[in-house]
Amino acid sequence: MTKIVSRTAAAITSAAILAGPVFAQEIPSESWMGIYLGDIKLGYARFAVDNAKFQGKDGYKLESTSYTRVLSLGEPVEISMETTIYLNKEFRPIYQLFDMSSAGHTTTTVAKFTDTEIIAELRSEGTKSTKTIPIPKGSHLVGESTFLPASMKLKVGDKITVRCFNPISITLDDLQIEVLRQEKLELGGKVYDTFVIKNLTPQGEMTSWQDANGDVLKVQAQAGMVMIREPQDVAQNLGVGGVYTPPADLAVMTSAPTTTDVPNPRQVRYMKVRLLGLSDKSLAISDRRQTVSLDAEKKVAEFEINASEFDPEKSVNLPVSGAEFERYLAETPYVQPNDPEIAQAAKDIVGSEKNAYRAAVRLRSWMHTNMQSKGNIGIVRSSVDVLRAKSGVCRDYAVLYAALARAIGIPTKMVAGLVYWKGGFFYHAWAESYVGEWIPIDPTLSSDFVDATHIKLSEGDANAMFDLVKAIGTLKAEILDFK
Repeated sequence: MTKIVSRTAAAITSAAILAGPVFAQEIPSESWMGIYLGDIKLGYARFAVDNAKFQGKDGYKLESTSYTRVLSLGEPVEISMETTIYLNKEFRPIYQLFDMSSAGHTTTTVAKFTDTEIIAELRSEGTKSTKTIPIPKGSHLVGESTFLPASMKLKVGDKITVRCFNPISITLDDLQIEVLRQEKLELGGKVYDTFVIKNLTPQGEMTSWQDANGDVLKVQAQAGMVMIREPQDVAQNLGVGGVYTPPADLAVMTSAPTTTDVPNPRQVRYMKVRLLGLSDKSLAISDRRQTVSLDAEKKVAEFEINASEFDPEKSVNLPVSGAEFERYLAETPYVQPNDPEIAQAAKDIVGSEKNAYRAAVRLRSWMHTNMQSKGNIGIVRSSVDVLRAKSGVCRDYAVLYAALARAIGIPTKMVAGLVYWKGGFFYHAWAESYVGEWIPIDPTLSSDFVDATHIKLSEGDANAMFDLVKAIGTLKAEILDFK
């Protein structure tokens, strides 16, 4: 049953690393940082900047590498990420290469920047998918959120809005940078005069401490994760033999605890639950299945969820069409319904079935029977990768199901949120398909019925999980009623 619980390691660590510190004042320079969650050391990161040529033109090269090792529901999850970004002399990105690897799987993003657009290519298991992202006119584009020209001297009160390419979500993200104050920071037995800088990203708020030379000394990221400037040997020291097993479980530490026991959670048809710590309106989604009342000022949201079976006789037939469904039938970097392997697999599973709901049920049943839960994979993977491996975590199940469903004409979106399991609410991913109305489909379950302990907080494409980073580790749950 552990496959029902999502692994949050990639979401948390990637958000911190991708918006992580590269210093701008001295070129060339190199910095190492230890990555911590409370007193637990999760890994390390290296950031560097140097003069470089790209396609014969002078500019700069930014490099970042990171390694994290965590426990998630008792299983070790190792994640490695490498980024190389070439900038022109005006510090504008022109080329980016990003790799993320975990448990023998690698996903690569290559991005080429022009004056008006970013051409991004996602590579996974020998397949390639391309997405073109327009660059709004007048954008201040940066390679890293904290890499600013050396001529830019910080002062308290400065506010800067920049845009930065996110190689995991394949999006151009708005970043708001504000210099909050100056304060002294004690680190490694030394006291530094620093600027405290707030970075507001789509994944939430991060705070960094930067000295007068432009070096970032500390970063406070989401979910309590902290990066601290350390000498290389200290940063890379994860314990005896270079291997360190955290004494606490990341999935448990970042779950939303509750004091109410739910004896048979997969059978719950009604639940009223209060989430404490939720203030973001984008995470308070009301629809036919759940209604939400949010008090953003008090950071309290009440969810009322009603779950029921769908009547197959009310289903529409395949394929489903209409302008309102186009985005939920489309090819995206991670969801590949047009890939020949995906299309053939979907056809083989569904056969001649034309009832959209019964076809969706066949897909879910096939996935539950043929997929194997493998909790040590900590990166976002393409649907082709998941189909070939036939293993993964809940996010992988949702990505593959969405691709298979879209391939046969069922509009499908991915959903991320919380689900009750063993005394708490854990982060989880599933899907929703349109079969006459939008219904939840959870391919990690053995049943077509999706219980009312599934709390939807985000919906969309494969990157919906990353919308939750701002909430991970910050929520508590009070169950008010359930049936």
